[in-house]
Amino acid sequence: MKIICEHCKIEFESESKRRFCPKCSRYKKKPRIWSGYLDGYLKKNLTAAKEVIKKDWDMVFIVDGYEGVGKSVLAQQCAKFCDESFNIDRISFTPKEFIASINKADRFQAVVYDEAFSGMSSRSALSEINRSLMATLAEIRQKNLWVFIVLPCFFELDKYAAVWRSRGLIHVYTRDNFKRGSFSFYNQNKKKSLYILGKKYYSYTKPAPNFFGAFTAGYVVDEQEYRQKKLDALKGREREKKVKVPAYTIKLQQRLAASIGALRDSGWTIAKIAERVGLSSRWIDKLIQNNKLRGEIPKEIGFSDEVRHHDMVNTTNLTKKTIIEGN
Repeated sequence: MKIICEHCKIEFESESKRRFCPKCSRYKKKPRIWSGYLDGYLKKNLTAAKEVIKKDWDMVFIVDGYEGVGKSVLAQQCAKFCDESFNIDRISFTPKEFIASINKADRFQAVVYDEAFSGMSSRSALSEINRSLMATLAEIRQKNLWVFIVLPCFFELDKYAAVWRSRGLIHVYTRDNFKRGSFSFYNQNKKKSLYILGKKYYSYTKPAPNFFGAFTAGYVVDEQEYRQKKLDALKGREREKKVKVPAYTIKLQQRLAASIGALRDSGWTIAKIAERVGLSSRWIDKLIQNNKLRGEIPKEIGFSDEVRHHDMVNTTNLTKKTIIEGN
């Protein structure tokens, strides 16, 4: 029986030979699909949570661990167990996606906020998680949602989200020889003690978890589609980092632009302004265009005439007399 590569339409004599296609230059892995297995103790706790959430509660869980240990897989499996309708549309990689997923979700549905892709997670990225949670708390509570937050380290999360807002922590780790498939579970009280006692040394040993468990490899959504969505989110974040300008830089540029606008009103040419402040004429002209000055101080900056005049003097290192007379 001939086997055809679904990507390149090349025929192979057997399945074993098809798994490596010379034209694709990639190894054809069989899709890892979740079998439905869930650790007995974890299943028992989530089953109990299913009854509790119906009493007008929400359920926020944290899933953490090193890169590549399988925490995203386990979070998806838990989400699918708690909500049969769970799909890739409710896996979010950015604060914007997360807020949108929460707003679109129906009552008792599950949402996964997967920050694991950010790798060496910066404080700013973790702050985004906390801000996103704060922005959606009322909605999560009102809709009685399941929320699984996936991130590299539980201790880097702010106290409110880590201690008071989440119901439990699932810490995913590897055994000897980097064997995946193990986790430890901390309920709300144990998690609180762990945050206080373990944060100093980033240790998960005191107190001991409520129980240890195991999980199997297997995605509940299409693996390739998930990886592509994850990659697109990472590329989008990198693009945002490149174009993002700090707020204080924008404020300084606005003040400098306001000063330049006042000098232009006094009859100064761009060339003369550039010479006095030590910048190129092209840069000055670009600054004016970016701030939409065209020869006037923008009112949206919000300074009074006296404050603006004072800032102009400090920004350009010119005296009041020079600004007034234009010499």
